[in-house]
Amino acid sequence: MRDKLLARATPVDFSYPQLQKKTKNDYNPISPYSFYSKLAAMSSTEKDKGPIEICEIKQDEKKEEKDEFDVLLERLNSLTVVDTPTQMEHQKTKFLDLRSSILDILAEPHLQSARFEQRWKESAIPKRVETVKPLTEKENQLVDRLFQKGQSGQVAELRNAMVSYKDIHRLYPETWLNDEIINFYFELIAERANKTDQLPQIHCFNTFFCSTLRDQGYAKVRRWTKRVDVFKKDLLFVPINQSYHWVLGVMDMKNKKVCVYDSLHGNHDRTLDLFLDYLEKEHLDKKKEPLDTSDWTKETPKDIPRQENMSDCGAFTCTFAERLSRAVPFHFSQKDMTTIRRRMALNIVNKAI
Repeated sequence: MRDKLLARATPVDFSYPQLQKKTKNDYNPISPYSFYSKLAAMSSTEKDKGPIEICEIKQDEKKEEKDEFDVLLERLNSLTVVDTPTQMEHQKTKFLDLRSSILDILAEPHLQSARFEQRWKESAIPKRVETVKPLTEKENQLVDRLFQKGQSGQVAELRNAMVSYKDIHRLYPETWLNDEIINFYFELIAERANKTDQLPQIHCFNTFFCSTLRDQGYAKVRRWTKRVDVFKKDLLFVPINQSYHWVLGVMDMKNKKVCVYDSLHGNHDRTLDLFLDYLEKEHLDKKKEPLDTSDWTKETPKDIPRQENMSDCGAFTCTFAERLSRAVPFHFSQKDMTTIRRRMALNIVNKAI
C-alpha cells in the first residue's frame, strides 16, 4: 500500500534531499519512482481499463482528497530512509524545517520578499566606506596661500574663538595644534549640530574646561553652563591637553557613558571619574536633585586609529570629535593626516565644516 501511494504521488524526476543514500525501494527490481512502477502499482481493475477511463478514475479520486498541497506534504513527511536512527531523525528534521519555510513563503509572500530584499541589501550590495575626501585643485591653492609665511592678522572669528595667520600655520604637517585651532574647530562642530535635527545634539567645552575642573574644582566651572542644559544634549565634547598631548573627552548623555579617545591608546581612569563627579554636581546644582551614575560606564576605546608620530594628536582629537558628531565610523588613519590638516584649515577660513 505504501509503494502504491508513493507511485501515485511522487513526480517522475523527484529525488529525496539525502543524496547518495539508498531508500527501501532502491532494492526493488523496478524503481517506484518510474512510470512503470506506477503501472505495476495499479490494481488489476485499473489495468483492464483504457487510458481515458483511468484518467477519469484519477479525477474522481482527487475530488475526494484533501487539499493537494497538504496531501503532498503529508506523504513526503512519511518518507523514511534506510539508515541509522540518528541519521534518519536528522534528515526528517531538515525536511520539516524546509517544509516550514515553504509554507511561510506561500502564506506570506510579501513578507518573504521584504526579508529577501533586506538580506540582499546587507550582503549583496557592498557597503560604502567613508574615506577622507581629497581637496580639489582650487581648495589646495587656497590652503597654500594660507600657509605662506610672512602673513599677519586674523583669519577667522566665531563667537569667542579666533584664529590668526600665526595659528593657522599650526595646521602645517608635523606641527602641534594649539588651543586656538582646536577651540575654533570645536565651535564649528557645535554650530553644525545646532543647525539640524538630523545630527546628535552637542555641546563643546573649550580646552581650559578640564584643567580648570581638575585643578580648581566644580565651583570654578559652575557658571560655564548657565545658558545651556547639558542634560538635554546627546554628547558633551571636552578637548583635553595632558602633558602636551591632546585627547578627546566625551560625556555620552544618551547612552550613559563617559569616554576618552586617545590616539596613543593610553588609560584615563582619573579623567573618567572626574567627568562623573562633574555630572553629579552639575545635576545637583541645576536640577536640585542628585544624579545616580551607578549605571554609567567608563570607556577608553582601543579599537580606534592610532597616531604614528608625536605631532598629530591634535588632528586626531579633532577628527574623532567630527566623526562622532555625525555618528560615523573612524575610517581614517595616520596616512590621512596631511589631507585632514589641510581640510581643517579650509573649514576654519570658510567658518563651516
